[in-house]
Amino acid sequence: MELSWYNWNIHVGLTDGILVICILTLTVLFSWKTWIRTKKKMLCGFLEIFRFLILCFFCLTLLNPEKINILTSKNKPQLAVLVDKSKSMDTVDMHLNQSTIKARKEWAEAMIQSPYFKELEKNASIYIELFSSHYGDTRTDIYDCITSTVDKFHDLKGVLLLTDGDSNLGPPVTQSAPKLSDQNISIFSIFTGSHKTLPDLDLEHTWAPAFTLKEEKIVVNWQVKNTFKTPQSSVLSLYANNDLVQSSVVHLDPSSSQSGNICWLPLKTGKYKMSLKLKGISGETFQNNNNQSFDLRVEEKSIKVLLIDTTPRWEYRFLKNALLRDPGVEVKSLLFHPNLKPAQGNEYLEQFPRNLREMTSFDVVFLGDIGIAPNEITQKNAELLEELVKNHAGGIVFLPGRKGKQLTFEDSSIGHLLPVHFDKKKPSGLGTINPANLELTDRGMQHWLTNLRGAGQSDRNFWANLPGFFWSAIVKKSKPGSEVLATHSNYSSDWGKMPLLVVRHHQAGKALFLGTDSVWRWRRGVEDKYHYRFWSQVVRWMARGRNQASNEGIRLITHPEKPDIGDQVLLHCIVMDPAGFPLESNYINANIVHQGGISETVQLSRVKDAKGVYTGSILARDPGDLMVTVFTNVDQRKLTTTLSVNSDMTEKQGRPVITRPLSTLCEITGGSSESYENWQRLLPKLKTALSPKQTVTIHRLRTNLHWGGFLFALLVIYWTGRKLLGLV
Repeated sequence: MELSWYNWNIHVGLTDGILVICILTLTVLFSWKTWIRTKKKMLCGFLEIFRFLILCFFCLTLLNPEKINILTSKNKPQLAVLVDKSKSMDTVDMHLNQSTIKARKEWAEAMIQSPYFKELEKNASIYIELFSSHYGDTRTDIYDCITSTVDKFHDLKGVLLLTDGDSNLGPPVTQSAPKLSDQNISIFSIFTGSHKTLPDLDLEHTWAPAFTLKEEKIVVNWQVKNTFKTPQSSVLSLYANNDLVQSSVVHLDPSSSQSGNICWLPLKTGKYKMSLKLKGISGETFQNNNNQSFDLRVEEKSIKVLLIDTTPRWEYRFLKNALLRDPGVEVKSLLFHPNLKPAQGNEYLEQFPRNLREMTSFDVVFLGDIGIAPNEITQKNAELLEELVKNHAGGIVFLPGRKGKQLTFEDSSIGHLLPVHFDKKKPSGLGTINPANLELTDRGMQHWLTNLRGAGQSDRNFWANLPGFFWSAIVKKSKPGSEVLATHSNYSSDWGKMPLLVVRHHQAGKALFLGTDSVWRWRRGVEDKYHYRFWSQVVRWMARGRNQASNEGIRLITHPEKPDIGDQVLLHCIVMDPAGFPLESNYINANIVHQGGISETVQLSRVKDAKGVYTGSILARDPGDLMVTVFTNVDQRKLTTTLSVNSDMTEKQGRPVITRPLSTLCEITGGSSESYENWQRLLPKLKTALSPKQTVTIHRLRTNLHWGGFLFALLVIYWTGRKLLGLV
């Protein structure tokens, strides 16, 4: 038996001791009587002595002797030190004393070179790594950093992070707790940075289109953050090729963000280097976050519009006149007079476009007081309109009239394009004695369509003063996904204020509903000041996607138009063959060249049930220009366009440290966290976690198989002896 009596311990209580003494005493008494009864035979005496020894061994076993072995690992425990290298670590806000201020990254680098880390290396193997995210230093992914580090090492006892705690990518850091607890790994953290926000003005975000059409106003959206504790004012200026083209004063509330837009109408076609700059003020901590730049392409293209109506009402006449006077618009009309042939003339079509080739030659279609009926719109016509909008990025404008014929659209293919639900019980609409107005919603107050370029208005309050209307269609409610820009000023349905100006996106195309036929009344006293500009903006906004990039019968629409780094960009390509009919190939190819020089080929697959439409997607890898070349496989026609990939601005300087998520993880895993001012408090806990781990093993005599076999053998010998002596 492998039994060593060294370090064996027996803990005998008073009750156990008395019980053992009683048992042994009774055993001696019974053995004495047995020996006397056998007339003091020597063999019987030896057998009784042997029984007494066996019982002593059993009593010893029942007292549960234990042997404790303590084993100390000879391998040093491993400590991973992870240092945040993201852009937010460039913030200079670590006050070491009254005269010394360091950047977060600089302090962390000095920390890992300090003598304290040399002291830790005596008892542990320390591995130092820098981290941010797979996007680079523009993001921070603490969860991925921790989990990948745990997978890399096999004897890891602790992880120490030097970070500001801003994890803006990946799952919450606390989701790594189960994995860390299973492997008995403790997380420690030293937060580098101040708990207070530094005073600064930050031009956080800007967005502007990558291209625009001539005579189309660009709107640059901006967001500015004021981290001062007091209100501030500054000047926001828009530059085109280093020339100041627009500026406005912005007033910022303390510790808040404010958004808005600044508009400009390019006078010439061509390429512009645009920049938006926020004038610096006294006391700002950072001066490098007050401007952002972007590229703009201005092109001159003709927008083809088709007007369809029955009798030429006033709305139709003035709308057509406005579009005819627009140099960037080509207009065709189709009038279905009751009991008469369609109107004829230079600007008129004799019949509805017969096929997809003729239909897709138009960018925007206006539908007046016309419906699904004999000698008007047929079901086949409706299918062509649906194809134009959904798959060929066209636009459709619904202008209902007093005849209520548009209600017939709801049961056709066009019904999916309508942004609203009509009230079928009231097809003739709502007539009023007193004029009503279009009342802008909150979304309408911000939408590009309602900011009429060149109207000389500083805001959109002029909409309330526009000449009113006496008739409108009756609408129950808008459809899900629609944007209500304006409602009836007086009338409400069961769902609230009745929507009258509504827009909706349909895959690549757009739809607009205007529930009154009196926009022409806006001309009263001001002529074309509002009327022309509104319809000019409508056709340009609706045709914008089709003109994003086009050449040799190929149109390319990208979404988003200006992607951020890491975005998945959808390519929606519309291809016609040289004869103008939809291409019938199963796929086409696109060559992608990223800013970093990486080139790849992407296959665009044909959309099911959509002729000549191909889609695919690419990943915006690097900030800068992303060149996309689409070419057909048969005749090798091609289209090349350039997308501008925005740099990731997620990581900001000057923000306070974020402590709660990481502190919670440290607490769950048995670690600890401290600020950089009190980082020395962390050392004792860290040393304890890294002390060589001792393995304690306990051997109990009653569970030892060899000892059990030994006792069994003694019992066999004893009972065999009794049998031989005739005592059994």
